[in-house]
Amino acid sequence: MTQTLSRKLLFRWSGWFALANAVVFGLVSLRYFGGSLPAESALSVVYLFAVYIGHHVMLTTVPLFLLVTPLILVFPRRRVVIVLAVVLFALMIALMMLDSLLWSQSRFHLNALTMKILGWQSWVFAAVIFGVGLFFQSLLARSVWGWVEARPRRHGLAIGLSCGVMILVAQGIHAWADASYYVPVTSLGQQLPVYKGITAKSFMTKTGLVDVKVSRERELARRMSQSLDASSDRLLNYPLNPLQCHQDAPMNLLLIVADSMRGSVLTPELAPNISTFAENHGMDFRNHFSGGNSSRMGMFSLFYGLPPGYWSSFSSLQKSTVLLDEMQARNYQLGLFSSATLYRPVVLDRTAFANVPDLRIVTEPASDPAWKRDRKLTGEWFEWMDRRNPGQPFFGFLFYDATMGKSFPPDYPVRFDPEDSGEQAGAFSDYQSSVHYVDSLVGEVLEDLQSRGLLDQTVVLITSDHGEEFGESDVKLTSHGSGYTLHQLVTPMVLHWPGKEAGRVYQHRTSHYDIMPTLMQELFGCENPASDYATGNNLFEMQEWDWLVSGSYYNYAVLEPDQVTVTFPNGLYEVRDWDYRLSKTPQFRGDVLEAVSEQNARFFRD
Repeated sequence: MTQTLSRKLLFRWSGWFALANAVVFGLVSLRYFGGSLPAESALSVVYLFAVYIGHHVMLTTVPLFLLVTPLILVFPRRRVVIVLAVVLFALMIALMMLDSLLWSQSRFHLNALTMKILGWQSWVFAAVIFGVGLFFQSLLARSVWGWVEARPRRHGLAIGLSCGVMILVAQGIHAWADASYYVPVTSLGQQLPVYKGITAKSFMTKTGLVDVKVSRERELARRMSQSLDASSDRLLNYPLNPLQCHQDAPMNLLLIVADSMRGSVLTPELAPNISTFAENHGMDFRNHFSGGNSSRMGMFSLFYGLPPGYWSSFSSLQKSTVLLDEMQARNYQLGLFSSATLYRPVVLDRTAFANVPDLRIVTEPASDPAWKRDRKLTGEWFEWMDRRNPGQPFFGFLFYDATMGKSFPPDYPVRFDPEDSGEQAGAFSDYQSSVHYVDSLVGEVLEDLQSRGLLDQTVVLITSDHGEEFGESDVKLTSHGSGYTLHQLVTPMVLHWPGKEAGRVYQHRTSHYDIMPTLMQELFGCENPASDYATGNNLFEMQEWDWLVSGSYYNYAVLEPDQVTVTFPNGLYEVRDWDYRLSKTPQFRGDVLEAVSEQNARFFRD
């Protein structure tokens, strides 16, 4: 009976001790907000209140109970439980303070790789905080124990249920706000350490809780009427300086993207139309890297020229790219056509195209196979070209999806046979056929552009968001997003620029990060250095990168000419060569990692 009471008392003390530390951690978290907690509406105030309580309660209760529950059940000794809890929270506070310091400087969180960047002064700082934390936590633990022991009933169940309600309320509001494009909410929680707000856009759309198109237009109108960038300007400094662009008569721009089309398939056999166009009218960059091995980061690097660490902030704040801002300021006609939805997985509806009204979000019907949507997209593009005002420049965006889905018409005349009977060989042959099919549609678009007499007035870029893999690497990866290999990162990059030399092939390393500097400087005559809004270089300067950052949905990698450093969500990292074998002699280059850190913080406000 005494042991049962002791266990009950230990569990009660643990709960109250975790709750007390939730308050302490909440105060420490203010550092992530720069000392302020902005809220723009009544709903954002409710959300901020709920998420702040719920998140910090989870941050303290989950690790504490995972640690002490087995101990209390098996070995219920007061001193051992208290010592472990005190050490746990002192260590968490020290790491949280160090993490907030790193976050304020680089917008990276602590992991095994970023720890290498920190100097000894940072670790001395953490050690001092840990020592102070031990003393503070000891006093707090003693006070909580006396408080719990003095009175057996403290309404703990009601408070626990209230905290649970706060968690549910915060996540529910975030899910609705994400589906409804409501920036005053989505701009808040992403600054909290290890916080992830849930999303349920598909569920809310299917159940009729949210009409995506109506919600998007309503929120865009609200932001425009209440100063479009009010939320983002508090957190972002993008661009660093006002753009000075003086091109009086800019050309049209047509951007053609084939999802998952890797650079090695740009051959006369698999992509005859694009290959012929590159040879006769374009510049062919054969060693061109995406900024991601998946659609989201690949397209973000293409439209922004920024590394993946910025994506969540730009998305939650719905911050447009300078390219679209400049086009809209110059009254470009926007013909934006995507076969797959723009809100998943690329999220262009709340990033690059965030300020575009009446955005065409998907090719309907969305249930059609990708090859059929791609064909319909092409027809709608031709209709749009017929309706456009010939007196105004246009920006065309065609995002094909069949290559990602390995989809092509059942009666398509060109088929590629698999090399063997294996599953990956069959998938690759379907992929090749889909590449040929999409190439035929792109050929129609290019022929139409030429027949209208617009080729000499239009910059044309043909590329992909990322590559694809079919078990070719040593570790037998079988899809994009699974690793940072050449198959998944190298994409086509064919650039037609009226008045510039065509027909050349370039082998130096280029990347999606170079596209924005090229377009802003060459198309619009922007005098700002590229570093004011991007991290790449103008393609016509013929510079190759020494390193760059590439991202996925859950991690990122630092790409160098001789090695790839891959991070993981658990904080660990590994170094591989370009054959994707683990490196036996990995090189740690502190100057590169420090440059990565600086690059990832440049466009955030201090």
